[in-house]
Amino acid sequence: MVEKKLKKAQLNHITTPIKIGPFELKNRMSLAPMNETMAGHDGQVTEQQIAYFAARAKGGAALVTTGAIMATRMGSKFVWGRNIHCFHPGHLQGLGMLTKHIHHFGALASAQMSMGFGRQGHSYDETLLAPAPTAGLPYEAALDTMTKGLESIMIKSESAREFLVGQMTREMSISEIQSEQKEYAKSCQLAVIGGFDVIEIHGPHGYLEHEFLSPLSNKRTDMYGGEWRNRKRLLNETMEQVRYACPGVAVGVRISAEEHMEGGLTREEMIDVAKDLEARGADFISLSDGGGYEETCHLVGTAEAAGHIPDTGADFKKVLKIPVIVASQHDPIKADRDISAGKFDISAMARQLFIDPEYCNKVMEGRTDEINICKRCNICLMRCLSGITPECPQNPWLGREYAMDEYRIGARLKHESILMKGVTNAPLPSLHRPWWKKEISTLEQHWRSFRGPGQRK
Repeated sequence: MVEKKLKKAQLNHITTPIKIGPFELKNRMSLAPMNETMAGHDGQVTEQQIAYFAARAKGGAALVTTGAIMATRMGSKFVWGRNIHCFHPGHLQGLGMLTKHIHHFGALASAQMSMGFGRQGHSYDETLLAPAPTAGLPYEAALDTMTKGLESIMIKSESAREFLVGQMTREMSISEIQSEQKEYAKSCQLAVIGGFDVIEIHGPHGYLEHEFLSPLSNKRTDMYGGEWRNRKRLLNETMEQVRYACPGVAVGVRISAEEHMEGGLTREEMIDVAKDLEARGADFISLSDGGGYEETCHLVGTAEAAGHIPDTGADFKKVLKIPVIVASQHDPIKADRDISAGKFDISAMARQLFIDPEYCNKVMEGRTDEINICKRCNICLMRCLSGITPECPQNPWLGREYAMDEYRIGARLKHESILMKGVTNAPLPSLHRPWWKKEISTLEQHWRSFRGPGQRK
């Protein structure tokens, strides 16, 4: 349990740089992804959203990761509240402004790209069936599995209780799965063009990619279901495709360490998945926990439920050579000890950076006694569940960062590249041809005769 007031401490491990893929992080603290419901109703990036991420970048986080970005048209139709969209060039205006702000304030920008919510998704049209691994299998959540604090909004609001049961599902066909994978890889390329340095494949917490892994949600009998190697197929194939599509950026995967439900995914199975992903080119594994909406105490970790995460990270680090990121560790002094002990490499925080966006700067400057520690009251998330932006009793500016001049940018600074690093590091391959076919050639000479005045240059 974290003390309410930390001691002043100079930390030597959480403050050191670390490489992920082609990039170096200036420290080992990052903004964890969270569906902060700040996007517009049709997936556009909003002014408030840009300012929110800018605040955490200015606050010293080395890596700023978005909440789940819907990377396919199908996925965008089934969400919870509001998510950013990235599957069309028209989305690049907002995404480009977002990455510019993150870079301006000295952080790397990471896009958490998702195929969708699957059986955990909700459509504005309740008659639609949610695309999922298995038909007729909506999620069902109970109040006694809710994270402490969240159950109160369920008790008070019948409309909130409607989210305790998901929409009915339909089984995705094999051709549909493969079409989604192809669109997803193209969308990841769009994110790179939009200026993101890191692509994080979204595979935890009962979302679509996770649902294919879990025997609780995948009852298929074809090549994407049944035995373990088939249930791993979608995520492994997706990793291969994104790694091929985005050679110039860091690509990692966020997964749950285990499901904590009878008959669900075990830690040993998820370690096996992590080894597969590393072999396919993953630059990091971002480790969260739990099976999703059906048991939220690990999805939205209480202090007790998150207490074992560092030791879980140590189990993954024993077999992986790539960095391991863990979430929900709000005490930097303990996190520094855990990094020193080799339990994990990078500490990712969401609610803690809600309450104190300057957390990372305070750690870097040895001002740990000034950190405002998150009480995990989850009022912020109750507001998100209601469909509005989060606010915090201890941070009066959360959700209102757009009104603060300090998060606006001016002229381009020397450390900002005018060209996207992910595009200049390596050429983006075309995804309109099969990957095994020869690249589209460049025309090396003019094929029309010149007829204008002056000389052809």
